[in-house]
Amino acid sequence: MSANPTSPDDPPNNASFVSEMRPALVKYFKRKTGNSVDAEDLAQDVLLRALTHSNWETHDQAKGYIFRTAVNRWRDSLRRRRVRGVTVAWDEGSPGHGYENTQGENLPERVLIAGEELHQVVRALEGMNVRTRTVLMLIKLEQMRVATVAEMLGISTSAVAKHLAKGIARLAALRKHQEGL
Repeated sequence: MSANPTSPDDPPNNASFVSEMRPALVKYFKRKTGNSVDAEDLAQDVLLRALTHSNWETHDQAKGYIFRTAVNRWRDSLRRRRVRGVTVAWDEGSPGHGYENTQGENLPERVLIAGEELHQVVRALEGMNVRTRTVLMLIKLEQMRVATVAEMLGISTSAVAKHLAKGIARLAALRKHQEGL
């Protein structure tokens, strides 16, 4: 271990490290929610989880855990809003009523195919190293900027670009394989 207490290879001082991450989390959630109060609540949930499940060996592990938890917490909040606040109107003219969509495709078959494709994408994501997967998801799914991701993960923008390219190439190879079948 190095003598520098903030080296990414040193074990983080959990309480101080987590408190340093708070502004970035609040900013992330505020951008997602558009609401300061909700952003503070979501950030607080993530920080609490981070402190209660903190057995990291390096700063990189801690940052990865914290931001993966933030992404998951955001998804959970969206899922809860959808379940509690959305109703679906169903009528005889709705696409899918007769199990066919407007293009005449059989919906149950299409659902099975889409499920298999999704399963393959999940396997591809799970096969990526943690850093590559995190970068890809933050930029492509969460629509964060390269510079913001670099700052959050404590790496250079060129390293973020490298991980992003690596992740996209993996998914493109999967897509090419799917199309070839």
